[in-house]
Amino acid sequence: MHFASDEISPMMAYRLLSSTIIPRPIAFVTSMDEDGHLNAAPFSFFNGMGNEPPTLVLGFLPNADGSQKDTPRNILATGEFVVNLVDEALVSQMNMAAASLPPDVDELAHAGLATQASLGVSPPRIKASPVSMECLLSQDMPLKGGGVILIGEVIHFHLRDDVISSQDPLRIEVDKLDLVSRLNGPLYGRTRESFELSRPK
Repeated sequence: MHFASDEISPMMAYRLLSSTIIPRPIAFVTSMDEDGHLNAAPFSFFNGMGNEPPTLVLGFLPNADGSQKDTPRNILATGEFVVNLVDEALVSQMNMAAASLPPDVDELAHAGLATQASLGVSPPRIKASPVSMECLLSQDMPLKGGGVILIGEVIHFHLRDDVISSQDPLRIEVDKLDLVSRLNGPLYGRTRESFELSRPK
């Protein structure tokens, strides 16, 4: 079956993207507005894009009324944010933070999540997250439908000690990360099952 993007609705395009580009990693983003109000929300239009400098990208859809979500609005205003990865132990609280709450409500307090101070940015990181990345906004790209793509430079990586088996060379135990991924609708995936495949020389 074929779908021409200029002949389908934005919602149909969203469903095609979110149901076929799977699994997607989850960025549980902490940010602050200019008055210091803390915000936390999960997003799955997210991935790493480069290593020199360490770079990641986040994609944000607009609210139903066309306005910008709190997270991209905060990032555009302050240029700072933290991406916290989500393991299975964090899933329920991440889901609580995904609720539609007023801008002045602290989602982390609502979800009962503790934070730790970041080293280089104002937003804190989520203490329970196995991996947190402090980021500075390096580029933004508005989309004609009201969404926005934000590119961030990672200035600090924080990893839970037990997921690192070796520092030189760096070896990260993926099974101990126990990260979850977004599929489509209410479906999520686990990273516990894996297989090896050597790249041909």
